[in-house]
Amino acid sequence: MQLAWHFFGYSHTYNLFIAFGELTAALLLLIPKTATLGNIIYLPITVNITILDYCFDIPALGISSVLTLMSISLLLFEHKKLKMIFLTNPTISKGSIQPQKIKKQVNTN
Repeated sequence: MQLAWHFFGYSHTYNLFIAFGELTAALLLLIPKTATLGNIIYLPITVNITILDYCFDIPALGISSVLTLMSISLLLFEHKKLKMIFLTNPTISKGSIQPQKIKKQVNTN
């Protein structure tokens, strides 16, 4: 575990990156319209922390696992909305939209 804490203390940039991501996700989670986006940002962060907890035997393993599972379950509740946004490709065939011919008459009085 001490190796992990020395590793975290060595990279100031990594600490800032994780902190900025967590704060951004937290702010987005507070606003109902952006909560799903906040959860999408939060999931990779919490998965990263959980994997590090497992690999380095950090005692916070329980809470990080619970937070990861909660994030995954919240995204599963939104799977229909996320599927429409990310997976559904609404293509328009060329025959579905027909150009309309407009006849204009010019008055030459």
